[in-house]
Amino acid sequence: MMTTGFISSLNLWNAPRTGVGRLQADLATATKEISTGRFADVGATLGGGVAGAFGLRGQSAVLAALTQSNTAASLRLNATQTALQEIQSAAEATLNELTALPADQRAAMAAESTRGRLAALAGTLNTSAGGQFVFGGTNSATAPLTPYEGIPASPAKTAVDGAFVSFFGFAPGDPAASGITPAEIKGFIDGMLTGQFTEVNWSGTWSEASSRTIDSRISLTETVSTSVSANAEPFRKLGMAYVIASGLGLAGLSQDAQAVAMGKVTDLLGEASRSLTTMRADLGRAQSQITEANARMAKQTALLTGQIRDLESVDPAEAKSRVDAITTQMQMSYGLTAQLRSLSLINFIS
Repeated sequence: MMTTGFISSLNLWNAPRTGVGRLQADLATATKEISTGRFADVGATLGGGVAGAFGLRGQSAVLAALTQSNTAASLRLNATQTALQEIQSAAEATLNELTALPADQRAAMAAESTRGRLAALAGTLNTSAGGQFVFGGTNSATAPLTPYEGIPASPAKTAVDGAFVSFFGFAPGDPAASGITPAEIKGFIDGMLTGQFTEVNWSGTWSEASSRTIDSRISLTETVSTSVSANAEPFRKLGMAYVIASGLGLAGLSQDAQAVAMGKVTDLLGEASRSLTTMRADLGRAQSQITEANARMAKQTALLTGQIRDLESVDPAEAKSRVDAITTQMQMSYGLTAQLRSLSLINFIS
């Protein structure tokens, strides 16, 4: 039995066009692979192997994040080291000045210089880097120290003056201070005044810093302390030394009482300077650990990058060949379509 079908010019015209959409998609895919150097659809190409590629990329992202956070930690450590050097230099300069002076001149000469260095101590401990106060501990958003001198009087000065009045019955600088004995000034300094510089009282009157320092994860397996708190003991000892020298009116005391007070000042300055040396050494070790961790992570990142490239990279020559082949097919399709559109019965009716 013979059957007949219908021949349609429209069907003939559309036949080449049905594959153009697929060819255009293939061309876009091949072009993207040439420009990026990796498969356009990694999941479709690798299949089950895509989990391994994603895992490698995840590890690489973690290393990149750690490297970036190490940059911030290094910035904080560098600023801290610079500030500590300034603080220690000031302490050592004060100590050298005092030891170079005759004992009967130390109290009068030290008052003015230590007043300025007490203000400088507060300013240096309020150092910021990257928008954070480096001596704030975990409370890095707030300036740690309030200047001792100022109007109105700072809580620290109010507390020290109140302790002096409570112990002696008159304010610092009062003419009655000339009658203070060496034993009395020693008792006050070792007792009530020292109590003002305990960590608890320092935090309540001098500092808004957190005593908890910042611990930074510098590699996949290492965590180090990368900050110093303004509540640390060396700063409290320096603050006490400067307050004794500048805030108790030592010039009005007897020579023997002055000698006792200034002896305490030099002791505190020496202890603080030694502690600052240890502190700077600890931070230096942290800086070295960060440098070494960054070097190791750079090698790990390079290895991961190579493994990712092996999994996801395309052969540029093969991708270029596909682009050329697809382009040729599309040109042939367009040419065939044009020829079919020129077919018409009208051309044969005359």
